[in-house]
Amino acid sequence: MKNYLAILPIALLVTYSQVMVKWRSGIENDAAGASFASRLLNFASDPVILSAYAAALLASFAWLYVVSKLPLTIAFPVYIGVTFVMVMVSGWIFLAEAITVTKLLAVALILGGIILGMNADG
Repeated sequence: MKNYLAILPIALLVTYSQVMVKWRSGIENDAAGASFASRLLNFASDPVILSAYAAALLASFAWLYVVSKLPLTIAFPVYIGVTFVMVMVSGWIFLAEAITVTKLLAVALILGGIILGMNADG
């Protein structure tokens, strides 16, 4: 179980990364008329975007630990499922994205799959 818990910080870092990139890209898209090169330079010098990429890089290094301790066929679906749920909830809280009945059903199925997958080796 301890090895499964190691997936949570990775999912948190990736969720942070995705939400920050989406948030900042929305702000940058408001800069009408800016050239692609100018927008790219703004992204590359944005401390929030840089922190998002740093979080993703840190998550990728932490992922090395997880895959050394768990079978990839178990670790990856758990990681993706947990991250999906976290991104959906974070998008709702921080980006005012809608949570629909279909999304809630998808989350329920994903969580059910995670529970089944974690017990597959049991």
